Amino acid sequence: MRARVARQAAGMNRSLFVKTVLLGALALVLMIPVAMIRDLVAERQARRNEAVAGIAEGWGKRQAVATPYLVIPYERHWTVVRRETVDGKLHENTTSYSESKTVTLPVAGVDWTVDADLTEKARGIYKARLYSAKVTASGSISLPSRAALEDGTSRYKWYNPRFVLGISDPLGIRTARGVTFGGKSYPFAPGSGDAATAAGLHAPLEGFVLGKSEMVDFNFTLELGGSEAFALLPSGADTAMTMRADWPHPSFQGRFLPAKHQIGPDGFSAAWKVSRFAAQGAKNEGIAVSFIEPVGLYQQLERASKYGFLFIGLTAAAFMLLELLRRLAVHPVQYTLVGLALAMFFLLLTALSEHIAFVAAYAIASIACVGLITAYLVRVLRSVPLGLAYGGALGSLYGVLYALLQSEDYALLGGTLLLFALLAAVMLATRRVDWYALRAPANP
Repeated sequence: MRARVARQAAGMNRSLFVKTVLLGALALVLMIPVAMIRDLVAERQARRNEAVAGIAEGWGKRQAVATPYLVIPYERHWTVVRRETVDGKLHENTTSYSESKTVTLPVAGVDWTVDADLTEKARGIYKARLYSAKVTASGSISLPSRAALEDGTSRYKWYNPRFVLGISDPLGIRTARGVTFGGKSYPFAPGSGDAATAAGLHAPLEGFVLGKSEMVDFNFTLELGGSEAFALLPSGADTAMTMRADWPHPSFQGRFLPAKHQIGPDGFSAAWKVSRFAAQGAKNEGIAVSFIEPVGLYQQLERASKYGFLFIGLTAAAFMLLELLRRLAVHPVQYTLVGLALAMFFLLLTALSEHIAFVAAYAIASIACVGLITAYLVRVLRSVPLGLAYGGALGSLYGVLYALLQSEDYALLGGTLLLFALLAAVMLATRRVDWYALRAPANP
């Protein structure tokens, strides 16, 4: 008799081991739809980026404004006389040369003021953050004398200087009346006017004569349309910039961070100061501000889907504990259906959040899935209180997940502490359980 009971216990233990392995494999299989939903989120993110890029094409892309500079074209003419003796006679050969070049004069310093107002435009269900910025600049350029630029042996012909301003997307230029240079106004013309700058504006300084060494002041104002971000490239000048925008979530990027800033619910203001020594070593890098959402929609959806393993794994573990402790018979099909219902939460959340606020979408998807699973488990577990308790625990887990999704800086810490707390709760709750006795047959 004892041998028969031992064989039955061994068979039960093997059955428990096999079922555990099968449930683990089932949990891994159920991660496939969660992974597919994550791929769907990435696809929707890419489609949103395409829509934003399309809107920006008609309004203005991310704008980057470069420090202005002066370009002075000139022609230099000179002759070279070569003397040589042929058959005892001295011969002179005179060759004339000429070249066309430019002198580039950087600004000594410039102060910028940027005042931006943001709005949103939609294409279908996707929205882009657009801004209209009033940009004002004032500064000075140190002009050398003509004698300092000439070699004293050549003939020079100087042409009108050009005041060059680089702007990454000229399509976003709304108004640019001109520049006041040395007390005189000069209108801007399209194009940068210099091969070294890909795109922008230039102002031909008609009638400006380069003479003695002097410091010349300038100032200008323009209005720019752009999207998502604004940047300023100091490029070798003493630069100061103050910026205000009615957006409460700025992201200060680039090589230089603001010396001071204030952020409130109605927007932000910030001030930068960059010396020419620091700007000299930061080519193509500068001051940048992105107008971001603190936790973007698709970022939240991606992070939510990453917790799919937690929901499915905890559900499978809880089912097995209930099956063992209460000696219930839960079929693998029932495990599968509940797992699919959990996966449907992420699909519902993705679909709803593109049309309504994320918090409302999360509440609807949570209530729908928790209600469905609770109603199903009341019948599967053959107990209304047990089914309701399980649904309440699942609802609490969804609540904790929402808090993690809203936390940008503490999501990893919160998720780790949650997993540790759940593991500790299971271990403490089952520390007195005799696992071998759970499947052992009762004594005859």
